[in-house]
Amino acid sequence: MPSQPWSFHNPVKVQFGAQSRKGLAATLAGQKLLVVTTARGRAQFTDDPHLGTIQADLTWVDSVSPNPGLTDTQREIDRLAGQDFDAVLAFGGGSAMDAAKALAAALTPGLACRDLARLIDDPGAHLDRPLLPIHAVTTTSGTGAEVTPFATIWDHENRRKLSLASPRLFPATAVVDPELTHGLPAAATLGTSLDAMNQAFESVWNRNRTPMTTLMAARAIGLALQAIPRLVADLDDHPARAQIAEASLLAGLCISQTRTAICHSMSYPLTAHFGIAHGLACAATMSAVAHEVLEHAPDGLDEVAALNGMAGARALVAHLDTVLAGTDLRALVAADLPEPEAILALRGEMFTPGRSDNFILPVDHDMLGRVLTRALG
Repeated sequence: MPSQPWSFHNPVKVQFGAQSRKGLAATLAGQKLLVVTTARGRAQFTDDPHLGTIQADLTWVDSVSPNPGLTDTQREIDRLAGQDFDAVLAFGGGSAMDAAKALAAALTPGLACRDLARLIDDPGAHLDRPLLPIHAVTTTSGTGAEVTPFATIWDHENRRKLSLASPRLFPATAVVDPELTHGLPAAATLGTSLDAMNQAFESVWNRNRTPMTTLMAARAIGLALQAIPRLVADLDDHPARAQIAEASLLAGLCISQTRTAICHSMSYPLTAHFGIAHGLACAATMSAVAHEVLEHAPDGLDEVAALNGMAGARALVAHLDTVLAGTDLRALVAADLPEPEAILALRGEMFTPGRSDNFILPVDHDMLGRVLTRALG
């Protein structure tokens, strides 16, 4: 990449590694906390020898579901309005992080607007003060949301993906302790791992790529390409769990600067219309997009390949294809999809502002058609 001006800003204090969650007890002692998680997450939190003993006043939102909805999240905002909290503790995967960010925004004391739809439409006008601090503790390795200023909320009634984005949404702290992912089921492990790897690639074939994000993405991709086959073979491979946890964190740091790109843009209708899990929906087009980039703009992939000791972009994409083939990704996605014609008919919904326009190649119906045709086999 030629030398050109670039910047990097991420204010999140990151703690990574086994047992890194131990320090939370001292950080959060005596505070009034809103804990945002799932039912499974609440049980994991309370049973954990380090987290379950935190001496704090806890209020729970433990009803978070995958792809948190606008209506359900607004209901929690209305229920909790008027209560005072010192901070929000997000415990879980990407959905818990997204819900926690929305709640931290809407429940900030003194905020004039608590209507989540309005906050999403114009965060600059409404999020006019520092928000409740967010402490993000991950239990999956996928979205990197613990270090980004974005939250995805779904308008399920209208099958639309919404994005709440503001620099004020950066968490105060992120704790990525791979031990908290031990025992994660196979489907969740695969989906989140593919999401992590995809986000790293998305930051590479991206107009906002910088030397800093390229370095982090290259390490994330290298770690993910090693870890995913090992986790497919053995869910109890704890070193591989640590590898994919680091990959996810680094990919999150990348997209906190670049945002995501075409794979994410194309994924949203697949999730909204057919219920494809987010990680699988993003990964479904990853190989096809990689081949488009390989043909037309391989420079970023060449850099990533070199940083991982590979012969070049072609070798990197071949390795990616081998790893994806070992996951049965195509069969997993195809099981929930209709005929290809119905998917091709959704191309108009795959142009997502702030996502598709980050891609380094021109995006039009023909390009989307080529990618979908290749992805669908």
